[in-house]
Amino acid sequence: MLVNMSFQSLRHVLFPVCAAALAYLSCMAPLVASPTAPAPFIPGKLVDVGGYRLHIYCEGEGLPAIIFDSGTGGFSLEWTRVQKVLSRRTRVCSYDRAGYGWSDLGPLPRTSERITRELHTLLEKADVTGPYILAGHSFGGYNAQLFARNYPEETAGLVLIDASHPEQAERLPSPEPKPPKTVKPMSRSYTVFRQIMHPNFPDEAALVANRIMRSWHHKLTMREEMTVFHLSAKQVLTSRPMPAVPLVVLTRGRRVWPNNAYGDEMERVWMELQDELSQLSDNPVHLIAERSGHHIHLDQPGIVINAMQTMLDANFSRE
Repeated sequence: MLVNMSFQSLRHVLFPVCAAALAYLSCMAPLVASPTAPAPFIPGKLVDVGGYRLHIYCEGEGLPAIIFDSGTGGFSLEWTRVQKVLSRRTRVCSYDRAGYGWSDLGPLPRTSERITRELHTLLEKADVTGPYILAGHSFGGYNAQLFARNYPEETAGLVLIDASHPEQAERLPSPEPKPPKTVKPMSRSYTVFRQIMHPNFPDEAALVANRIMRSWHHKLTMREEMTVFHLSAKQVLTSRPMPAVPLVVLTRGRRVWPNNAYGDEMERVWMELQDELSQLSDNPVHLIAERSGHHIHLDQPGIVINAMQTMLDANFSRE
């Protein structure tokens, strides 16, 4: 999926700035039957994590288990191709954070600290045994890092897929300021989001995914996660040290910012930030996906599969 934000303070997200007017959220309700049923089937299972349910879908058997966490606006269906291949070797799980996919809305604020606690509870109650290899895309990279730091004994490795850096909001250059486009129902401003289907989204899941992305609770959750994005970044920065586990950083090689001086600087700083993420490990592996944009697992899924296979090999060699 592609996520476009219309105001300057969200410049840390890896998508071109774009505005699109949304109707008042209550008008979106007819698009889905209910917050917990955006599609006519549930591929995995719903697990109660404390008064609300999260959706998780697992395939395969073996250890360590692989856990995928999506970027803002992402959900379990985007991992379909990668999960199917890797499940031939070990247990692989994709899940929906609260408010996305088939999961219930969760309590606020939607920070990485809360999200990682929910994920830990979900894995425990769903009987998904660790240790885990955490793979986080974009904002999911915050969650993967924080999970590893908070639960080091349960973490076997990290794969960061064009992941967010906790200092990116401060270090990425600012574009020319533009007034945000918002609607103001009941005197409260709502950030404008537009989400469109990624051209390489799995065909077999595209129809269901489109319905999910149109739901009001999906849009609401995107807004809530981005509202506290800076808090999630601070939580990563001030958390415990990173455990000594294998780390692979995958970075897009395709340009996503404009072909001008501002875009050049954005691209330069992003690569610098990605290099710094790779230095979280004493034995870093940093790979560039030359033909990929931000969604490497959709543009070049084979690269993600190979990285996960390498991570599995590293864990077996340590035994």
